[in-house]
Amino acid sequence: MNFLKNRLARGDEVKTWIFAGICDKSELLLYVCMLLRAAGQKVLLVDATEKHKYPLYIGQLDKPLSVTEFSGFDVASGFADESELREHLSIVGTSIEQYDVVVFDMEQAEFCPRDSWESAAALVWVSDYEIWTLEQGRDWLEDLLRGHLGSTPQEFYKVYVRAVDDFFDEGYAEGYFGSLPVLWKEASVVIPWVETDYALKLQNDHTRKVRIRRLSRIYKKNLCLLMRLLTDMEPKTIHRALRSAERSKV
Repeated sequence: MNFLKNRLARGDEVKTWIFAGICDKSELLLYVCMLLRAAGQKVLLVDATEKHKYPLYIGQLDKPLSVTEFSGFDVASGFADESELREHLSIVGTSIEQYDVVVFDMEQAEFCPRDSWESAAALVWVSDYEIWTLEQGRDWLEDLLRGHLGSTPQEFYKVYVRAVDDFFDEGYAEGYFGSLPVLWKEASVVIPWVETDYALKLQNDHTRKVRIRRLSRIYKKNLCLLMRLLTDMEPKTIHRALRSAERSKV
């Protein structure tokens, strides 16, 4: 089922979602991939972080360059850029185009060439509320927009992760990005960070699993909201995928 938004769909081509930003967004993207997989999609999560951290999460420290099945989806880590990833996939007899959705955890802006950024089905800016992330993240995004992407205005969704209830007015954080040449789509999605969510992340990290069932209700609600923005799935379909992911033993 092609559930991506019609205005973003490009025929039968793979759909790429680039989640950009320097904050740690790994648990969010693992949960996103779990929901996509539970909805019947073939998914590739690409590690484009500075320190190539995903082998820690999936237990593949002995494979510095690999595409590995994990929790029902594939994870690519250790690659210098998208070109090297595509070359590796070709060598092993497959390609990026064999996937329904490719999700990039993007900390290295030049991992993907400009045309990949411009043709992506969705660009998502992810930040937390830490002062370092807001300050450095603004500079990172400005370098991306005015440098790598050549000052061409880009449309981004915006997601804040690890948020604490009522600590910040959203307008405060928005002030860091207001002067940049970016078109923000929809309202921001704010992903909360309560004690049980943090405990689950630690358990998932150390057991090298992705469990969703014990996430807080508000985390699940806003995770589903993000999926609703990025896809054409109806809310009931998203919730069915969530229930399936909660029951997953993969």
